[in-house]
Amino acid sequence: MSSASVSTRPELWLTVQTKLATFSNATILLFAGSFLVHLVVALIFIRYPIALDDMYQYDMLARSIRDGRGYRWYSQDDLEVLWPYYEPMVEVERSAFPDEGLPTAHRAPGYPLFLALLYVFTPDAARFAVARVAQAGLAAALAPLAALMGRRAGFRPRVCLLAAIGVSLYPILMFYPVALASENLYILLGLASLITIYRLGGKYSPGGAVLAGLLAGLTMLTRSVFAPFVLLAGLWLARFSPGRKKTALVFLSIAFGLCLPWAVRNSLLAGKPAFVEGGAGYNLYIANHPQGDGGFISSIAIPPLNILNDADREQVCMQQAITFIRQDPLEAARRAVVRLVRFMGIEGREFYYFYTNNLLGPIGQPWLVGLILQLILPWGFTLILGAAGLWLTWSKERKLAWLVGMYLISYLLPHVAIIAEPRFHLAWVPVLMPFAVVGWSTQKFLPGQRLFARKNIGFTLLMVGVLALILSSLMNNLPVLSLILQPGGNELRFAY
Repeated sequence: MSSASVSTRPELWLTVQTKLATFSNATILLFAGSFLVHLVVALIFIRYPIALDDMYQYDMLARSIRDGRGYRWYSQDDLEVLWPYYEPMVEVERSAFPDEGLPTAHRAPGYPLFLALLYVFTPDAARFAVARVAQAGLAAALAPLAALMGRRAGFRPRVCLLAAIGVSLYPILMFYPVALASENLYILLGLASLITIYRLGGKYSPGGAVLAGLLAGLTMLTRSVFAPFVLLAGLWLARFSPGRKKTALVFLSIAFGLCLPWAVRNSLLAGKPAFVEGGAGYNLYIANHPQGDGGFISSIAIPPLNILNDADREQVCMQQAITFIRQDPLEAARRAVVRLVRFMGIEGREFYYFYTNNLLGPIGQPWLVGLILQLILPWGFTLILGAAGLWLTWSKERKLAWLVGMYLISYLLPHVAIIAEPRFHLAWVPVLMPFAVVGWSTQKFLPGQRLFARKNIGFTLLMVGVLALILSSLMNNLPVLSLILQPGGNELRFAY
């Protein structure tokens, strides 16, 4: 061994240590800054009660797990609080509910398990406050992960930093930790899974494949809509990773193996094969109901709840949904387009509900217009610039563009097929943010530059399509926005 090689090894190790320390310090700073922002918002609403059915259901499931009653909801203790609300809307008698609650497979277990873990160490009176602070931490972790996503893509440090800041200050993501919603956990796990999978494309690592599989499995246990991407990621690994099929097999085995026990439990409960959550038939019924509009409408969603057994409700709803589709296939196709527009639309449903039910009080028109713009502009810029940045990445790093494209499309299509709301696209935001910064900082995407040249007709069509979806969403929301902006808009009493 030459003396030169011996002398360079300490210098190489010092360089590696310096880079690791720099990255670690940057990660801590990004997390701390983002956590401070989210914590302030959480503390403002720390004493607010939960308000929506979904939140009550997650809370019921978490308390049932904590108390050792299994995965159940709507116990008699829960109905003591909820029955005055439910009694006018449902026909079933309260006595039909078991004392300990109904076993269910309607919701995936990941998020209730997360809440249950928090509740074990929390007094009942403080459980929502603790959950909100913990979820502020989950939201804060998106900032360094977005930066890491940009770093893995080879983007400049400035791009990574701006991506982290953009995710930290994204308006709806700032307020989501206040709610008991599975997105708080799902978005973080989905982004972490994507990053670990992409890392396997450049380096063979059995431990990395196991880690990616565990993260992907946990993500599916939080929301099963992640499963199509896991399958596509397996194909991507078989094509692009150094380990090829071996890496893909380890990844897929771990991911789906982690879900297998819960899938067996749900299959036994339903009496037929099932995955980690039910509800597809129920959502198809709501989205295709003749009196619906392709999205969630509470008056349509309530009647099936008279069927207490999950499997029976799923079967009836699926049969009804198929009947609706067969009776008017053109309308069913039109509603699929409506769901696409909804998915890409402005994030207004939660704000409309809270404001029109006077939970925020009256807001002066200039301030109200500013709030509404906060629902429109951040997502519009993220989507448009993110598409531009991803297109630029395609010409330099196709492996990454393929994987991110699979992530986006595999998440979009199930919602277009079943049911969609604007809040579902929040899972796209931290993934698109680094590419949006690239799109913003690169002059090539501006009109008149090379991306809009005749040879890049594909990019032009992509931009036209994205703009058309955003404008369609704005047009759909104009009637609602005009009502809200009028005097007394805070007392319109919109249903959720």
